[in-house]
Amino acid sequence: MSRILLIILVAGLFHNSLSYGQLDVIHYNLKINPDIGSGTVKGEVIIDFEVPQEQDSVMFACGNMQIDEVNGKNVSSHYTDGNSLIIKLKKKRKSPLSINISYHGKPKNGMKFNSELNQVYTIYSTNEWMVCNDTFSDRATIEMEITVPEGLDCVGSGELQEIIESSDNRIFKWQQSYGTPFYTYGLAIGDFNEATDQVGDKELKYYSPVLTSEELKKLYLETPKMISFFEEKTGIEYPQKTYTQVLMGSFYQEMSGFAVFNEKYAESVFNDSSEIHLTGHELAHQWWGNMITCKNLQHFWLNEAFAVYMASAFHEVHFGPEKYEADIAIYKSIYDGLVKRGLDRSLIFEKWKPTRDNRGIAYYKGAYVLHLLRQELGDEAFWKGVKEYSQKYYGKFVETKDFQESMEQASEKDLSEFFEKWVHN
Repeated sequence: MSRILLIILVAGLFHNSLSYGQLDVIHYNLKINPDIGSGTVKGEVIIDFEVPQEQDSVMFACGNMQIDEVNGKNVSSHYTDGNSLIIKLKKKRKSPLSINISYHGKPKNGMKFNSELNQVYTIYSTNEWMVCNDTFSDRATIEMEITVPEGLDCVGSGELQEIIESSDNRIFKWQQSYGTPFYTYGLAIGDFNEATDQVGDKELKYYSPVLTSEELKKLYLETPKMISFFEEKTGIEYPQKTYTQVLMGSFYQEMSGFAVFNEKYAESVFNDSSEIHLTGHELAHQWWGNMITCKNLQHFWLNEAFAVYMASAFHEVHFGPEKYEADIAIYKSIYDGLVKRGLDRSLIFEKWKPTRDNRGIAYYKGAYVLHLLRQELGDEAFWKGVKEYSQKYYGKFVETKDFQESMEQASEKDLSEFFEKWVHN
């Protein structure tokens, strides 16, 4: 479990000054009930965490949720400040600490509702619908108990443990036994058709409210081969017994153990069976992003450029080098366009802002730089470096220097000039 420094500028709301310092969440136990008709949620989360003994307060993100109750034998008092919940701790206490937080509200972001189709799914901003520690460099396990209307299905982070049926609702219990960052927690609820597949001892599940089972199998035909490819390139087995892909809504988002795809994605794949980049991209995040995670958004390219590039690397072995080169030409074209507009910049962001141009840098310049690095090193050294980097930092947090050092060690080559030109400049 990582230790993180939270620097918070809050003053005068308690009688004495507060020290927020370090926060290490160990486990979340979440009970959540999304109301699809009203676009609201009710939640209760038990957070087990550790902080230094001298620390007198802790801060969690709560979006615009209304905090109903905060309980725990180590809680002295609490208040909200903007999108943060501040909890003052008692001086005499034993670690780990446990706090129970009840809340409700209407998420502004992070959870998308469609009352007409009776659907809801999450995207990225977990801190908008669940009280949590919203820093990248903290991993925690999670249990999710999700209440949905009778007749609907639910996908959640981790592995399904139990479904409890009642006269008017269903409760899905999900559990994830390995730690991941806050933004990987999510859910998807709807009236789904289902298809299944297998790769080794892992079950693959495909869901859609519109496509038939046969169409789902066609859409995600290459998923088993992709999992095998990413396992080969990392030497790391996919960590769960199941992987689920859900076609619904208007976004693409990886979460731990599953991914959500824009409902229009199927049309592009059915028109051209080689246009499966996004299947590979979201799956690649189960390694690069979810488990090998950028320490903060300054190094966001280590999440996204790897997902873009590894999807194209799969294209190369599955469809041939022409498809790979076509992908790289697209990334270079996007990058060249940014250069012409005077928007080229370092892959390391001083402060990340989620604009289209910044994404062009992190995703596509980043992927193009990985291609150039492969050319610089040759295939053997490049893939050796990728494997050693992935294995060394699996389950950990990374900065760009960590990737550079791994590639230098694998290739026995000084890459400072390359990284200065293509990454830092």
